[in-house]
Amino acid sequence: MKRLNNNKFCITKETTVKPAETSEEQELSLISRTAAGDENAFETLYALYYNRLFRFIYRTTGRVDIVEIVINDVMFVVWEKADTYNKTCRVSTWIFGIAYNKSRNHRAPPKLQINHDSIDEVSENLLPCGDDWIKQLETEDWLGNAFEVLSVEQRTVVELTYYHGMSYQEIAVLMDCSENTIKTRMFHARKKLASAL
Repeated sequence: MKRLNNNKFCITKETTVKPAETSEEQELSLISRTAAGDENAFETLYALYYNRLFRFIYRTTGRVDIVEIVINDVMFVVWEKADTYNKTCRVSTWIFGIAYNKSRNHRAPPKLQINHDSIDEVSENLLPCGDDWIKQLETEDWLGNAFEVLSVEQRTVVELTYYHGMSYQEIAVLMDCSENTIKTRMFHARKKLASAL
């Protein structure tokens, strides 16, 4: 990753290498070090969240063309505001909250047909590994089509719950609404997905 003159970050091949799983303690350390100006810690954080943010932003906006831009915007905020992280939520909740807010301005129009196949053109790093990757790709394709019946808010709740392991409480903080609202969105999302079968 390279820092450009306009304080944006340029993605390089090594940026998107999938790092090993990290614990919350390790992520807290990375945020603290980033707040102190440690570019290596920031690069590690960037690499750690790149694929997760890519998926989340694409799923919530339906626009593969702006994913890289939004990721850079999100990570620029993380770089600039790391010292404001207050530890009242997990690091992932804080970062996905920034992503959710940055994504709001880039959503596809409601009637627009989203081409989920175009995501294949963007990054080979997003392909799953292992023997069952074809089955996983088929599931992803089915879910991508099923997601089209959901509102943006419902899509966000499903994505954060099932793909990013967040609790309803964390999602409520991220989306700035009550936990009951999140539960209601999940209930309606499940109903819509069940009828889409």
